[in-house]
Amino acid sequence: MNRPRIMISGERSGVGKSTLTVGIIAALKARGLDVQPFKAGPDFLDPMHHNEVTERRSRNLDTWMFPGWVPYSFQTASAGADVSLIEGVMGLFDGYDGRSEEGSSAHLSKVLRCPVILVVDASATSRSAGALVKGFKTFDEETQVMGVIFNRVSGKRHLEMVEESISGLGLVSLGGMPKKKDIMLESRHLGLVPAREMDNTARYEGIRALVEDNLDLDLMMEIASNAPGWEEVPEPPLDRMGHFRLGLAKDDSFNFYYQDNLDILRSLGADIVEFSPTTGDLPAADGYYFGGGYPELHLDELAANGPMKEALHEMVREDVPAYAECGGMMYLCKSVKGQDGLSRDMTGVFDATVEMTPRLQALGYVEATCVSDCVLSPAGGTVRGHVFHYSRVASHSGQRFSYKLSKDKGIDGVADGFTKNNALASYLHLHFGSDLEFARGLAASCLGQKG
Repeated sequence: MNRPRIMISGERSGVGKSTLTVGIIAALKARGLDVQPFKAGPDFLDPMHHNEVTERRSRNLDTWMFPGWVPYSFQTASAGADVSLIEGVMGLFDGYDGRSEEGSSAHLSKVLRCPVILVVDASATSRSAGALVKGFKTFDEETQVMGVIFNRVSGKRHLEMVEESISGLGLVSLGGMPKKKDIMLESRHLGLVPAREMDNTARYEGIRALVEDNLDLDLMMEIASNAPGWEEVPEPPLDRMGHFRLGLAKDDSFNFYYQDNLDILRSLGADIVEFSPTTGDLPAADGYYFGGGYPELHLDELAANGPMKEALHEMVREDVPAYAECGGMMYLCKSVKGQDGLSRDMTGVFDATVEMTPRLQALGYVEATCVSDCVLSPAGGTVRGHVFHYSRVASHSGQRFSYKLSKDKGIDGVADGFTKNNALASYLHLHFGSDLEFARGLAASCLGQKG
């Protein structure tokens, strides 16, 4: 199969690869090309910006969380696209830890046999850029670093110097982007501000124009088109289990969802109905899914929607399945104390209180083992996921836990996953590609097929 593809990676976090990726997607689309975006790693926010500049839904690809699913996800999503553009995560070789390549952009590029363009922050450097690039080119020669984009250059002569520094290294320069702070995507405590919280149209257009004026897109497409042929991988078994209606909390409070998770559930028979816990009513459904997001920014609205809270509490009492991750877990607790020091009442499904903190509480990959039956899996099931939050559970009274984590990153050390009736709420973000049995478990719970 001919699958033109290229990865935009960085020498480290903060070099501007997210902004550049959005601009390149927009510029290629403006040429009439059908671009399929992907994001390496577990991040929810970059794909939201990808989705704003192209009709195709961005997908996450993570070689630690769900290595077996990665080739199939790429194959399926990239079908029919003129080019696939993969945004890397952190620095090119950063992944699970300091020894393993798992979870890194470099590892993903090797799994997908994908050429890499390295984004280098050229500010405050000139010839030393060549030493840095040489290190990335030779650190792992199986990683095909084919070219460089120099970001934050201060002028024509500066660009000439950094381009001269990489001569003879066996790669090409695709150009240099000038310093321009007003086109950078806005960030806050969990990363980029979600795309639809503000009108970024002018910003996207500004980034696109800079990309078109400063980067060699023809050379980029040439590199992408010369990627090795794609060898087809078999389709995983995703037989429909029956029809069920799944309520999906989707608004500015809850919007951290992997597109593949929703597609997997649809393949199993889910009719997904979106609703807003801040302003809407709880729809009739066979089960409910609350993703992460920014509930801490909407505590007053969530607290004020009494009918929603009461209806959800009643559904859980009636054993209707409910699955919640991170921000969703906060909502299912008794109260949340915001950064202003004030507590607001949430649903009270679990007798626990949460408080926001000024410092990061947990970040990284973890493996979870089910120590008791839950809405996703019987006891003994294991799954990989990640955590990233600025809150902590301040108190919990007699709550049962379903998960034992591989690291001390849970609600209470290694204990995570509040469970009650058919409700499960955890700090853990899951991608069902890690173990399709967890998606089947949710579907079976909604269908009333679990014993």
